[in-house]
Amino acid sequence: MSTLVRDEGIILRTIRHGDTSTIITVFTRSHGKIGMISKGARRRIKNGSPLALELFTEAEFVYYYKATRDLQLLKELALQDPHLGIRDSLSGITLGSAILELLLYSLHEDDPHESLFAATRDALRAMDSSQGVLMPLLWKYELILFRTLGFGLQTKKCAASGKPLVPPFNGPIRYRCHDGIFLAPGVSFSETVDGTLSLESFALLSRLSEASYQFAGRLKVNEATEQELTRFLQRYFESHLPVKGKLRSLEALRWSRNT
Repeated sequence: MSTLVRDEGIILRTIRHGDTSTIITVFTRSHGKIGMISKGARRRIKNGSPLALELFTEAEFVYYYKATRDLQLLKELALQDPHLGIRDSLSGITLGSAILELLLYSLHEDDPHESLFAATRDALRAMDSSQGVLMPLLWKYELILFRTLGFGLQTKKCAASGKPLVPPFNGPIRYRCHDGIFLAPGVSFSETVDGTLSLESFALLSRLSEASYQFAGRLKVNEATEQELTRFLQRYFESHLPVKGKLRSLEALRWSRNT
Protein backbone atom coordinates (compact mmCIF):
# COMPACT_ATOMS: atom_id res chain seq x y z
CA MET A 1 0.00 0.00 0.00
CA SER A 2 1.28 3.48 -0.90
CA THR A 3 1.67 6.37 1.53
CA LEU A 4 1.12 9.97 0.47
CA VAL A 5 4.23 12.00 1.33
CA ARG A 6 4.79 15.76 1.21
CA ASP A 7 8.39 17.01 1.31
CA GLU A 8 10.60 19.84 0.08
CA GLY A 9 13.21 18.91 -2.48
CA ILE A 10 15.66 19.92 -5.20
CA ILE A 11 15.74 18.21 -8.60
CA LEU A 12 19.13 16.62 -9.30
CA ARG A 13 18.42 14.80 -12.57
CA THR A 14 15.69 14.44 -15.19
CA ILE A 15 15.23 11.67 -17.78
CA ARG A 16 12.53 11.43 -20.43
CA HIS A 17 10.47 8.27 -20.18
CA GLY A 18 8.16 7.15 -22.94
CA ASP A 19 6.26 9.71 -24.97
CA THR A 20 4.98 11.94 -22.17
CA SER A 21 6.49 11.03 -18.81
CA THR A 22 9.62 12.18 -16.97
CA ILE A 23 11.76 10.41 -14.36
CA ILE A 24 13.35 12.74 -11.82
CA THR A 25 15.84 12.27 -9.02
CA VAL A 26 15.08 14.57 -6.09
CA PHE A 27 17.12 15.40 -3.00
CA THR A 28 14.40 15.83 -0.37
CA ARG A 29 14.79 17.45 3.01
CA SER A 30 13.33 14.67 5.18
CA HIS A 31 13.75 11.53 3.07
CA GLY A 32 17.04 12.01 1.18
CA LYS A 33 17.49 11.07 -2.47
CA ILE A 34 14.30 9.77 -4.07
CA GLY A 35 13.56 8.63 -7.63
CA MET A 36 10.12 9.67 -8.91
CA ILE A 37 8.16 9.36 -12.11
CA SER A 38 5.78 12.06 -13.30
CA LYS A 39 3.34 10.47 -15.69
CA GLY A 40 2.18 12.70 -18.51
CA ALA A 41 4.48 15.51 -17.33
CA ARG A 42 5.44 16.61 -20.84
CA ARG A 43 1.83 16.58 -22.00
CA ARG A 44 0.69 19.08 -19.39
CA ILE A 45 2.81 21.62 -17.49
CA LYS A 46 1.48 21.97 -13.95
CA ASN A 47 1.42 25.31 -12.09
CA GLY A 48 1.93 27.11 -15.41
CA SER A 49 5.73 26.80 -15.22
CA PRO A 50 7.91 25.12 -17.87
CA LEU A 51 10.69 24.96 -15.24
CA ALA A 52 8.71 22.75 -12.88
CA LEU A 53 10.62 19.56 -13.74
CA GLU A 54 14.02 21.04 -14.62
CA LEU A 55 17.41 20.76 -12.89
CA PHE A 56 17.93 23.03 -9.86
CA THR A 57 14.19 23.43 -9.28
CA GLU A 58 13.34 23.73 -5.60
CA ALA A 59 9.75 22.74 -4.82
CA GLU A 60 7.39 21.02 -2.46
CA PHE A 61 6.76 17.53 -3.80
CA VAL A 62 3.70 15.40 -3.09
CA TYR A 63 4.20 11.75 -4.07
CA TYR A 64 2.96 8.25 -3.39
CA TYR A 65 5.64 6.23 -1.57
CA LYS A 66 5.90 2.45 -1.56
CA ALA A 67 9.04 0.83 -0.09
CA THR A 68 9.13 -2.03 -2.62
CA ARG A 69 9.02 0.36 -5.60
CA ASP A 70 12.17 1.83 -7.19
CA LEU A 71 10.37 4.88 -8.52
CA GLN A 72 7.79 6.73 -6.47
CA LEU A 73 4.77 8.25 -8.21
CA LEU A 74 4.74 12.06 -8.26
CA LYS A 75 1.27 13.44 -7.64
CA GLU A 76 1.98 17.17 -7.76
CA LEU A 77 4.50 19.82 -6.86
CA ALA A 78 4.42 23.44 -5.77
CA LEU A 79 7.28 25.49 -7.21
CA GLN A 80 9.32 27.36 -4.57
CA ASP A 81 12.45 28.55 -6.37
CA PRO A 82 13.50 27.75 -9.96
CA HIS A 83 16.95 29.30 -9.32
CA LEU A 84 16.76 31.42 -12.43
CA GLY A 85 20.00 33.25 -11.62
CA ILE A 86 21.99 30.04 -12.06
CA ARG A 87 20.53 29.61 -15.55
CA ASP A 88 21.67 33.06 -16.71
CA SER A 89 25.30 32.12 -17.39
CA LEU A 90 27.35 29.15 -18.51
CA SER A 91 29.45 29.28 -15.33
CA GLY A 92 26.26 29.27 -13.23
CA ILE A 93 24.86 26.26 -15.05
CA THR A 94 28.12 24.29 -14.97
CA LEU A 95 29.05 25.01 -11.34
CA GLY A 96 25.47 24.51 -10.17
CA SER A 97 25.47 21.21 -12.07
CA ALA A 98 28.68 20.24 -10.27
CA ILE A 99 26.78 20.45 -6.97
CA LEU A 100 24.04 18.21 -8.36
CA GLU A 101 26.62 15.73 -9.70
CA LEU A 102 28.35 15.48 -6.34
CA LEU A 103 25.03 14.75 -4.64
CA LEU A 104 24.13 12.08 -7.19
CA TYR A 105 27.46 10.34 -6.54
CA SER A 106 27.45 10.63 -2.77
CA LEU A 107 23.86 10.15 -1.56
CA HIS A 108 22.15 6.83 -0.97
CA GLU A 109 18.44 6.31 -1.59
CA ASP A 110 16.16 7.12 1.36
CA ASP A 111 19.06 8.41 3.48
CA PRO A 112 18.15 11.90 4.77
CA HIS A 113 20.71 14.64 5.47
CA GLU A 114 18.71 17.68 6.52
CA SER A 115 21.76 19.85 7.23
CA LEU A 116 23.21 19.01 3.81
CA PHE A 117 19.86 19.81 2.19
CA ALA A 118 19.96 23.26 3.84
CA ALA A 119 23.57 23.76 2.71
CA THR A 120 22.64 22.77 -0.86
CA ARG A 121 19.74 25.20 -0.93
CA ASP A 122 21.96 27.97 0.49
CA ALA A 123 24.69 27.27 -2.09
CA LEU A 124 22.26 27.41 -5.03
CA ARG A 125 20.71 30.63 -3.72
CA ALA A 126 24.18 32.15 -3.28
CA MET A 127 24.98 31.27 -6.89
CA ASP A 128 21.66 32.80 -7.92
CA SER A 129 22.52 36.18 -6.47
CA SER A 130 26.32 36.31 -6.79
CA GLN A 131 27.85 39.01 -8.95
CA GLY A 132 31.37 37.64 -8.52
CA VAL A 133 33.32 34.47 -9.28
CA LEU A 134 31.25 31.36 -8.56
CA MET A 135 34.03 28.80 -8.11
CA PRO A 136 34.68 29.65 -4.41
CA LEU A 137 31.00 28.95 -3.72
CA LEU A 138 31.47 25.44 -5.10
CA TRP A 139 34.61 24.96 -3.00
CA LYS A 140 32.74 26.07 0.12
CA TYR A 141 29.95 23.62 -0.65
CA GLU A 142 32.40 20.77 -1.22
CA LEU A 143 33.95 21.36 2.20
CA ILE A 144 30.49 21.12 3.80
CA LEU A 145 29.70 17.97 1.81
CA PHE A 146 32.95 16.29 2.88
CA ARG A 147 32.38 17.14 6.54
CA THR A 148 28.76 15.95 6.47
CA LEU A 149 29.71 12.62 4.92
CA GLY A 150 32.43 12.01 7.50
CA PHE A 151 35.68 12.82 5.69
CA GLY A 152 36.15 16.54 6.31
CA LEU A 153 39.55 18.16 5.80
CA GLN A 154 41.68 18.73 8.90
CA THR A 155 42.99 22.23 8.12
CA LYS A 156 43.39 23.65 11.62
CA LYS A 157 46.46 21.86 12.97
CA CYS A 158 49.50 19.98 11.73
CA ALA A 159 48.87 16.23 11.93
CA ALA A 160 52.47 15.53 12.95
CA SER A 161 53.26 18.30 15.46
CA GLY A 162 49.73 19.09 16.66
CA LYS A 163 50.49 22.81 16.32
CA PRO A 164 48.02 25.23 14.68
CA LEU A 165 48.50 25.62 10.94
CA VAL A 166 48.76 29.41 10.82
CA PRO A 167 51.13 31.56 8.74
CA PRO A 168 53.86 32.44 8.26
CA PHE A 169 55.14 29.24 6.66
CA ASN A 170 58.49 28.65 5.01
CA GLY A 171 57.24 26.36 2.26
CA PRO A 172 54.23 24.53 0.78
CA ILE A 173 51.81 22.52 2.92
CA ARG A 174 51.80 18.74 2.46
CA TYR A 175 48.56 16.75 2.46
CA ARG A 176 47.27 13.17 2.50
CA CYS A 177 43.95 12.31 0.88
CA HIS A 178 42.68 9.22 2.67
CA ASP A 179 42.36 11.00 6.04
CA GLY A 180 42.39 14.67 4.97
CA ILE A 181 45.41 15.71 7.05
CA PHE A 182 47.89 18.54 6.45
CA LEU A 183 51.50 18.94 7.56
CA ALA A 184 53.45 22.09 8.29
CA PRO A 185 56.62 22.68 6.21
CA GLY A 186 59.75 21.10 7.65
CA VAL A 187 57.91 18.87 10.14
CA SER A 188 59.18 15.28 10.12
CA PHE A 189 56.61 12.73 8.96
CA SER A 190 57.52 9.13 8.23
CA GLU A 191 54.43 8.21 6.20
CA THR A 192 53.76 8.89 2.52
CA VAL A 193 51.94 12.06 1.51
CA ASP A 194 49.96 12.66 -1.69
CA GLY A 195 51.10 16.14 -2.64
CA THR A 196 51.48 19.77 -1.61
CA LEU A 197 49.43 22.96 -1.69
CA SER A 198 50.84 26.45 -2.08
CA LEU A 199 50.51 28.82 0.86
CA GLU A 200 47.89 30.87 -1.01
CA SER A 201 45.73 27.83 -1.78
CA PHE A 202 45.96 26.39 1.72
CA ALA A 203 45.18 29.73 3.38
CA LEU A 204 42.09 30.13 1.19
CA LEU A 205 40.98 26.55 1.85
CA SER A 206 41.37 26.99 5.61
CA ARG A 207 39.47 30.29 5.53
CA LEU A 208 36.62 28.83 3.48
CA SER A 209 36.09 25.99 5.95
CA GLU A 210 34.58 28.47 8.42
CA ALA A 211 33.45 31.32 6.15
CA SER A 212 29.92 32.06 4.97
CA TYR A 213 28.66 31.77 1.41
CA GLN A 214 28.50 35.56 1.39
CA PHE A 215 32.24 35.72 2.04
CA ALA A 216 32.96 33.04 -0.56
CA GLY A 217 30.89 34.90 -3.15
CA ARG A 218 33.03 38.04 -2.78
CA LEU A 219 36.38 36.33 -3.25
CA LYS A 220 38.65 37.16 -6.15
CA VAL A 221 41.06 34.32 -6.90
CA ASN A 222 43.97 34.31 -9.33
CA GLU A 223 44.02 31.68 -12.06
CA ALA A 224 46.90 29.63 -10.61
CA THR A 225 45.19 29.32 -7.21
CA GLU A 226 41.84 28.47 -8.83
CA GLN A 227 43.38 25.68 -10.87
CA GLU A 228 45.36 24.29 -7.93
CA LEU A 229 42.41 24.23 -5.51
CA THR A 230 40.07 22.79 -8.13
CA ARG A 231 42.54 19.97 -8.86
CA PHE A 232 43.11 19.29 -5.17
CA LEU A 233 39.42 19.11 -4.24
CA GLN A 234 38.72 16.95 -7.27
CA ARG A 235 41.48 14.56 -6.25
CA TYR A 236 40.15 14.52 -2.71
CA PHE A 237 36.55 13.70 -3.53
CA GLU A 238 37.64 11.08 -6.08
CA SER A 239 39.56 9.34 -3.28
CA HIS A 240 36.40 9.14 -1.13
CA LEU A 241 33.44 9.05 -3.52
CA PRO A 242 32.64 6.57 -6.32
CA VAL A 243 33.58 9.06 -9.02
CA LYS A 244 35.28 7.68 -12.11
CA GLY A 245 37.08 10.45 -13.93
CA LYS A 246 36.30 14.14 -13.69
CA LEU A 247 32.97 15.84 -13.07
CA ARG A 248 31.37 16.41 -16.47
CA SER A 249 30.15 19.86 -15.49
CA LEU A 250 33.65 21.12 -14.61
CA GLU A 251 35.04 19.58 -17.79
CA ALA A 252 32.40 21.48 -19.76
CA LEU A 253 33.43 24.74 -18.05
CA ARG A 254 37.11 24.07 -18.79
CA TRP A 255 36.30 23.30 -22.43
CA SER A 256 34.29 26.53 -22.82
CA ARG A 257 37.11 28.61 -21.39
CA ASN A 258 39.66 27.01 -23.69
CA THR A 259 37.54 27.67 -26.76
